[in-house]
Amino acid sequence: MDAIMNRNILFPALFAVALLSACTAPIRVYTDVDESGTFDSYTTYSFMDFTEGNQKTITGMELERIRVIFAREIEQHGLRFVEENGDVSIQITVYHREATDRYYYYPGRYNYMERAIAVDLYDNQTLKHVWHGTAVGELENDPAKRAEELPGVAAKIFEQYPVQPVEGGNPGVN
Repeated sequence: MDAIMNRNILFPALFAVALLSACTAPIRVYTDVDESGTFDSYTTYSFMDFTEGNQKTITGMELERIRVIFAREIEQHGLRFVEENGDVSIQITVYHREATDRYYYYPGRYNYMERAIAVDLYDNQTLKHVWHGTAVGELENDPAKRAEELPGVAAKIFEQYPVQPVEGGNPGVN
């Protein structure tokens, strides 16, 4: 009788663990490009300020971490940072929202916080929005773990950038 009871408890518990481990979905990446962008001619970039909302809801430490990681990735694609008036201006925006996944084989829902990091490039000569990249995934609550995952997120976004990484990177990378 104990073996049957243990099996009745053990199976649902293992199923729940398997189900929850499946919840950590991979990062989804979306990009859009304006074909009129002259990506090969861009050599410098400047950052735009984080939005007021980002400045209020994300610590200054994390905003700086995001900017540094994305600067490294951008410079891998041949662009060099200048304080202002770069060939392109780059806006990084972080979004949070509640999300729900519905399971097809289990009558339940999984509620979680979703995070999106969007990168937008604006051509300062033509004043056009020329590239957009976004990574979306489940928000990791631990700041140290988010910091550990951030370089991979930035790299995934820039896999779709119209210019391939420069071999050896840009010498201006910190």
